[in-house]
Amino acid sequence: IDEIYYVNLGVSFNKKKIINFLEKKKIYSKIYVKLRKYYFELGKNIKLSETEFNKIYDKIETLHICSPARTHFRFLKKNIKLNRIIIEKPFLNNLSQFKNIQNLISDKNFLLVNYTYLFSPITKKIPKEINKKSLKKITINFSNKDRFYKKKFDSIYDWLDHPLSIILYLFKKFPKSEIKKVEIIKNKGFYEKIIIDYNFDEFMLKVKINNSNKNVKNLSLNNGKIINFNFKKNLISNQKKKIYKGKITSFDTLYSVLKNKTQLDFQTLKFHKNILIEKNKILKKIKKYSQYYDQSK
Repeated sequence: IDEIYYVNLGVSFNKKKIINFLEKKKIYSKIYVKLRKYYFELGKNIKLSETEFNKIYDKIETLHICSPARTHFRFLKKNIKLNRIIIEKPFLNNLSQFKNIQNLISDKNFLLVNYTYLFSPITKKIPKEINKKSLKKITINFSNKDRFYKKKFDSIYDWLDHPLSIILYLFKKFPKSEIKKVEIIKNKGFYEKIIIDYNFDEFMLKVKINNSNKNVKNLSLNNGKIINFNFKKNLISNQKKKIYKGKITSFDTLYSVLKNKTQLDFQTLKFHKNILIEKNKILKKIKKYSQYYDQSK
């Protein structure tokens, strides 16, 4: 894409990964990055003021918002006229923000919410396995044992979009859920362990966040044999035997979709809204569960 690209980083946890990818792939002729207090052009050690950046802004067509979630609404609203926009998950904070953005979006906008693991090449291979009648159980497991958050429930808020987006992508709905575990650990910040059960008619789907002693991102399914989809390694395996290894990354797919403006069924406003609604329901259940747990101790 021979155009100018604008990355709004703020204090993004994932900023090095994004910048390294963009530098390596050389997709854009120029890349401007916004940090908290200034802008700069990637590859040049020169700071730009707001006034200087505004002179360039009209030439920009593409934006990647990867600032903290609390700033997403403000930056998206400010830049909604741009042709191509990627915004990291969580998309927005509440339905009020969603309705506001929904009223501003036009047919000219191509908006992608980066549900990272839906762009993984191994995710496309999951439906072939879940359609089998012998399916008994699915477990989605996301853990990062090293990261603590400043506020209670922030880790859940940050991570919940991953399993929810996978569930909605695979099954087009959320069945009844039940909170099975909430454990809050405080150590220079907060770290929450949760387990959520989704009860489908034919099988059980279990979501586990921060229940592993290792940093893991995977989905396993039992259809008579255990098949593991390892998002971190881009690998599908069965009892440690490799079935498939993805040759491209989620970022490769994401930017291909962006370049070609490919329409995807998990990139509709309805999809984003359903994630937001389900997420709010789960967070309410988790808070209620944890309050009861604290009172009963």
